[in-house]
Amino acid sequence: MLERWRRLRRELGWYQRSWRRQLLGERAEPSEWQGLAAYRGLVQQAWRQAPLHPEVVADVWSGGQFRSAAGLPAFFNPSQREREGSSHHYGHDIQLKRHGELPLVGRPLPFLLEHGLKVSEEAQFETPRPWARGGYLCMGPLRARWLRERYGCAAQAIGPWILYARPLLEDAELAERRQQLGKTLLVVLAHSWDRVQRHSDDQACIAAVEALSQRQGYRSVIWLRHWQDPPALPLPPSWIVACNGHRSNPWFLDSLRTLLELSDGLASNAFGTHLGYAVALNKSIHWLHQQAQQDLSALTAEQAAREAAEWQERERLGTALQQLLQQSGSGPEQTQQQLRQLLEPYWGFAHHRDPQTLRHLLSQPLA
Repeated sequence: MLERWRRLRRELGWYQRSWRRQLLGERAEPSEWQGLAAYRGLVQQAWRQAPLHPEVVADVWSGGQFRSAAGLPAFFNPSQREREGSSHHYGHDIQLKRHGELPLVGRPLPFLLEHGLKVSEEAQFETPRPWARGGYLCMGPLRARWLRERYGCAAQAIGPWILYARPLLEDAELAERRQQLGKTLLVVLAHSWDRVQRHSDDQACIAAVEALSQRQGYRSVIWLRHWQDPPALPLPPSWIVACNGHRSNPWFLDSLRTLLELSDGLASNAFGTHLGYAVALNKSIHWLHQQAQQDLSALTAEQAAREAAEWQERERLGTALQQLLQQSGSGPEQTQQQLRQLLEPYWGFAHHRDPQTLRHLLSQPLA
């Protein structure tokens, strides 16, 4: 009975917040608007540095100020733009609302936003919620089908999240930066998340990237550091270190889109979300043969089993990707087409929505 009363109070509270947001616009919930502006300041400061050093600090906006993310609970996110906390990760809610020309802090979306890649059927993000009348929004059609079959609820593929992001630099600024950098390689390695720990041999990866950049004629290298990665590595002094900030940064994907727009190719040792993002933007893909190690000891037995299965499937797909890249006789255009065919079920390149279609979807969810 007590839990039912608490749930009713939460429902009423979100109904009131939604009504206030629609009635008052930007005058409602000023802390959320301040948070958007504060994070925007962080990314603008990082991207306006000369020489280029786009390293956004991994702090979180909480209680009207920034604070260190160190020691915070797993998946902590103080924002309350949406009902489900994970829908804020990396700014997915902001990307969709902006693309659909809806208020960035407005009526909560009646959807669960799957904010990353999952390639195994049993992998989980969030379980269905009573208020999520529209069900799930995810990237690829295979994941959408798995969700429908598993939970018996609606699930729709809307394509790669990166296509809803916008570069933080204007076209002229991007062109100027590209001219300064020359042919550029973006490096994204396997990274930890929550209690899943992943580690690579940093020295071996650095050596592999050096050899790759010389072999392929890359003039600049951008090393993208995930916010949970060590802050300092023995990188060559000419390399550019980048960081997109904490996952609560609503402009995280905009930062990543900017890095990809500046780059000609992407190198990685992990079959992760970034691969499909690079393919969506027609970047060359390079596989680093330095295998990452995964530590699941902090998980429960059930969680560890799911993550082990997910990792195994990623390794299988990574092997398929390597074989595709190693095929002789395939030109760049044919290779890109084959990559899209391999990744389409998971990233849903063909399912990207234009602004009008997305606005209709977000405003009129399925019953």
